[in-house]
Amino acid sequence: MRIKNIIFDIGGVLADPKSGHWFITPNFFNIIDRKLIDMDNLNQCFKKYLYLQTQEPKTETEEHDMFSNYYYNVLQELNYPNLSKEMVDKIADDCVYNDEKFIFYEDDKEVLENLSKKYNLYIISNGWPSSFRILRNKKLDIFFKGIIISSMYSTSKEENLFDLFLNEYQDVIPKESIYIDDRRHILDKANTYGFNLLLMDRKNIYTENKFKVINNMSDIIKILK
Repeated sequence: MRIKNIIFDIGGVLADPKSGHWFITPNFFNIIDRKLIDMDNLNQCFKKYLYLQTQEPKTETEEHDMFSNYYYNVLQELNYPNLSKEMVDKIADDCVYNDEKFIFYEDDKEVLENLSKKYNLYIISNGWPSSFRILRNKKLDIFFKGIIISSMYSTSKEENLFDLFLNEYQDVIPKESIYIDDRRHILDKANTYGFNLLLMDRKNIYTENKFKVINNMSDIIKILK
């Protein structure tokens, strides 16, 4: 069966967080004092208050409000001194409105441009509205026929985002499509729909795997030849 569609995740496939952590914004430690934070406790609090994943921002303003509330709860749990709404609003500003919070890989643009000439490209991502703006400002959105961001549909890939994607883009037949993600449990979910699957492993962390592994965007072109 000829491949007609290629579907990408964003995080770990097209981009990584600039800080190395999705919830530590680029200027996080310019806003709060790192010496006053225990990193192990911070990471535990990030996980504890990850209920924000279930929230449903449809605009960047709503996304900002969500993250402001999130960081307030995290820092309050850590008993951060002189915690204020102004402080967490600055972190939320950095999280939502800073286009540089994502670092897109150097091989993205050239490969996406080449692939878009022969295939229909899509994105399915667990994320928030600011992703649309960043893709647009980085001039990467032009290569995609469709972009699905989870919060806009009040669900996630672990739930029924793939169903919503296939309902919205009815020309996409899974067996004619490749889906690329960096997380194995998401590929397991995509497998139930009949997608062809590739595991992106840019950091060479998987020693063995049941999925075909790629390490960069150029590997996609090699596989399709």
